[in-house]
Amino acid sequence: MSQSRDLQGGKAFGLRKAQQEEGLNEINKQFLNNPKYCSDEDLPSKLEAFKNKYMEFDLNGNGDIDIMSLKRMLEKLGVPKTHLELKKLIREVSSGSEETFSYSDFLRMMLGKRSAILRVILMYEEKNKEHQKPTGPPAKKAISELP
Repeated sequence: MSQSRDLQGGKAFGLRKAQQEEGLNEINKQFLNNPKYCSDEDLPSKLEAFKNKYMEFDLNGNGDIDIMSLKRMLEKLGVPKTHLELKKLIREVSSGSEETFSYSDFLRMMLGKRSAILRVILMYEEKNKEHQKPTGPPAKKAISELP
């Protein structure tokens, strides 16, 4: 019986995520058609990356990132924040609520010129991922070459 309930719960979650992605794609289309942003040639790939990052942390799929989702996101990135710092980050990004921020707010922050703290953290994470770790054994060095 619980296995059947788990299957139904999984289907409902998958449906919710699909609906969430559809909604975010609609918002992406609005940004693609916005003259303020459409001059950026990389905009489609940026929007896709931003959508995926947003979906990763909008855990309940309701379209907004709340303080607990933001807390988990920053902890996962290795940048834990206090409750007051999280509230400040949300106020900095949000166009309305002090409890959540929407995908549109998130995109305006990521695509805008203003340097928001959350934007800096997310961009740093992406830069950090770009550095590939060396493969294979390290090059042999003489003792005199070691720092």
